[in-house]
Amino acid sequence: MKKFLIFSILIGLTVASCTDDITDYNVDPKNPAEVPAEFTFTNAEKELADVINDMSVGSNVFRLWAQHWTETTYNDEANYDVIGRDLADGYWTIIYSRVLNDLKSSREAIQADEFLDEETRANKLAIIDILEVYSYQMLVDLSGDVPYSETLNIDNFTPVYDDAATIYEDLIRRVSEDQATLSNGGSSFGTADIFYNGDVAKWRKFANTLKLRLGMRLADVNESLASSTVSEAYNDGVMESSDDSAIINYESSAPNTNPVYELFELNNRAEDYVAGATSVNYLQSVNDPRIDDFFDENIEDGYLGGPIGANNSYAAYTHIDPDLVATPDAPGAVLEYYEAQFFLAEAVERGFISGDAEQFYENGVTASILKYNGTQEEAEAYLAQSGVAYNSANWEELIGTQKWIALFNRGFEAWTEYRRLDEPDFLVNSALSDLPVPNRVFYPTEEPALNSENYEAAVQNLGGEDDLYTKIFWDVQ
Repeated sequence: MKKFLIFSILIGLTVASCTDDITDYNVDPKNPAEVPAEFTFTNAEKELADVINDMSVGSNVFRLWAQHWTETTYNDEANYDVIGRDLADGYWTIIYSRVLNDLKSSREAIQADEFLDEETRANKLAIIDILEVYSYQMLVDLSGDVPYSETLNIDNFTPVYDDAATIYEDLIRRVSEDQATLSNGGSSFGTADIFYNGDVAKWRKFANTLKLRLGMRLADVNESLASSTVSEAYNDGVMESSDDSAIINYESSAPNTNPVYELFELNNRAEDYVAGATSVNYLQSVNDPRIDDFFDENIEDGYLGGPIGANNSYAAYTHIDPDLVATPDAPGAVLEYYEAQFFLAEAVERGFISGDAEQFYENGVTASILKYNGTQEEAEAYLAQSGVAYNSANWEELIGTQKWIALFNRGFEAWTEYRRLDEPDFLVNSALSDLPVPNRVFYPTEEPALNSENYEAAVQNLGGEDDLYTKIFWDVQ
C-alpha cells in the first residue's frame, strides 16, 4: 500500500498561549499533540459522505457505469476506458488515509478520555466501528481482496491483502456486536455527529441496515450466512422510515458544499455530462413521476438521453436536473430507508425472512417517489401499471429495476446492485468501445511497485487478472 495511507490527516488548530515557562517554546501552538475525538469523527463522516456523493472525472464514475448519466466531449469513462485514470487510487486515498485514519484517531482519543462515562464511551466506539465496517465494505465491493487486518499500522508499509469473503464475515461479526452495544441506549457524539446528531437509536437502525446489506450481498454465494445475517438484522430492527436515512446536509458556502455542485458549478464541468439514454428511455416507458426531478426540461418534446459512451452534444440532449447538481446545499445520502425495503422484499422471496414481499417492494418505490417531491397518489398510480406492479414470478427483475431507479444519484450502490442482480437487463454496451459494464475496479497503479508481493497474491486470488471484468467474490450470476 502507498506510504501515504499510514499517515493521519493533520487538522490545524490555532491555540493561543501565554506563559513564562520557557519549556512551552517547544510546543507547536498551531498543531496540538492531541486532537479532540469529535473533530476527527466529524471529519471522517464528511470525507466518507463526500466520496460516496462525489462525481469527478477519474474518481467516481459510477453514475456513468450505472448508465443514469453519460458524457459529452470527454467520454473515456462512459466507454470504460479508464487505464490512465487510476480510479481505485482516489478511493484508497480517501478511505484509508482520511476516513479510517480519522476514525482511528477518534477511537484513540475516546479510549484515553478518563472523564468519559463508560456507556457513552461504548456507544462512541461502536459508532466509529460501524463507519469502519461501511468503509471496508466499499473497498471490497470496489476491487475484491484489500488490505484489512494490517492496515493503519505506521510500522507496516506493505500490508497483506485479506481474502474478500473473510473480510465480509468479520464485518458482519463487528457490526453485530456494535448494534448490540447500541441497544442499551444512552448518548454519543451529539452535534459532532453530522448524520444523526448523536441519536443512538438511529445509529442502531443504521447498523442493522448495513448488516442487512452485507447479508444480501452474500445471497448467491453463501446462502446460509446470508440468511442468518439478514434475519438477525431484520429481527433486531432496520430503518423504519425515511426519517431513519443517513443524510448529510451540505451547506451553501465552501468548504461544505455538495461535491457535485463543486464539480458542475465551481469547476465549470456541467457541459461534460448529459442524461443517459438507458435511464431516460426506461423512465419514459413507465411514465415514472421522478423523471422531472432527475432531469432538466431543457429541450423541446420532452426528454432525450445521450447514447451511452457516444460523442454527445451537450446542447442536443437532456441535462441533469439543476436541483441535483447546481445547488450548493443539496443533501447527500449515505444509507437510506428505501434500500432496506428492497432488500427485505428480496429476502422474503429468497426465504430468508417471512413477510409480504409486495409490501416491502411498494414501500421502497413509494419512499423513493416521495423523496423526489412526488405524492402518495402518484406512487399508487405508478405501482398500478402492468410493468411496475409486483409479481413474484419476476421478482428479481422488478426489484432490481426499481432499486436501480431509486439509486439514481447514488452511483456506487446502483452499479454494485446491478452487478449483483444483473438487473435491469437493458443496460447496453458502450457506444464506441462496445464494452459491457465493468465488474470491478483494478487496484491502484502504484501497488505492484510498492507492495508487489501482496499485490501479486491478491491478483492470483482473483484468478490471475487485475482488470475490470474479473468478478467480485459475491458476483456469481
